[in-house]
Amino acid sequence: MTQTILHRGLDASGRLFTHPASLLAMAAFIGAWAVFEPDTLDWHAAATIITYAMAVVIERNARRDTTAVQAKLDELIHATQGARNEIAAVEDRSLDEIEAKRR
Repeated sequence: MTQTILHRGLDASGRLFTHPASLLAMAAFIGAWAVFEPDTLDWHAAATIITYAMAVVIERNARRDTTAVQAKLDELIHATQGARNEIAAVEDRSLDEIEAKRR
């Protein structure tokens, strides 16, 4: 039960932080930082901000690619005669459940 809640929370936070609005929120935060505390916005802070922004962009691209591959695999499973259709949505399961399906 606890693992399921934790897994769902992690998945939801992954979707939240890779949403395009997260970059807008970060831009708003940087703008507010520049207005209210311009003295503390130094090279170290800039490097940290750029690192976070790149991590969001990379993770978003990885999520998009993974979702595309999953959609293609689902289509192949549904089109293949005799394939188990319950495997098509296995990416929504926990890692333990996926390993159990593989066995």
